[in-house]
Amino acid sequence: MLSNRRSFIAGLTGATALAGFSATPALANTATRRFDALLGRNKVGETSVTLSRSGGRVIVDIDARLRVSILGIINFNYHLSNRETWRNGVLQELRSTTDNDGKPEFVIGHRVGNGFQIDASGFQGVVPGNPATTSYFTSEFMQRPTWISTQSGKPLNLAIANRGNEGFATSDGNLACTKYSTSGGLDINLFYDSNDEWVGSNFRVAGRNANIRMSSRGQSFNALWR
Repeated sequence: MLSNRRSFIAGLTGATALAGFSATPALANTATRRFDALLGRNKVGETSVTLSRSGGRVIVDIDARLRVSILGIINFNYHLSNRETWRNGVLQELRSTTDNDGKPEFVIGHRVGNGFQIDASGFQGVVPGNPATTSYFTSEFMQRPTWISTQSGKPLNLAIANRGNEGFATSDGNLACTKYSTSGGLDINLFYDSNDEWVGSNFRVAGRNANIRMSSRGQSFNALWR
């Protein structure tokens, strides 16, 4: 059960989280997108992603919650939240906390001259270059082989493949999307619509289909990110 739980958490946010951080400053340009987490046909959680831009700085706030109950015997609660600060596509700061069914985890990171310095529950050290995070909000991350887990801080060296076009069900209907698959520590399919906007993901856990599906689009992420 533990490994299955880890797989579902990783798929929900790539292992991302923020409890106790200040709210995003009121910025002129903000977009929020919401997602439902489903295991099989059952809704088991929600994720919200907010991008806010001020000049060349982009702040990304992510909040994810899981509530899983199986026959009243296995109960699992999870709250994960994360704040990232980017400038010109380069990660500047990352601060996250997670309540992993009562187990606390955290990540604190900042840009240094030769990469990104991390002090986290799962990793301490410098990740070289310009890494992505397990936040999924831009398809530009598909061009970066190194991602940082926003739950544990662990760097992931991923293989990323473009699987071509595939339909994906969302609140906007079944959308024609480009599908990407990752492997090498995070096995997930990510879907970006015809406007190159992230609309969800899917993966397998415990022999069942899990989906993160857009439930409310909001404004364009790309208009703020780029």
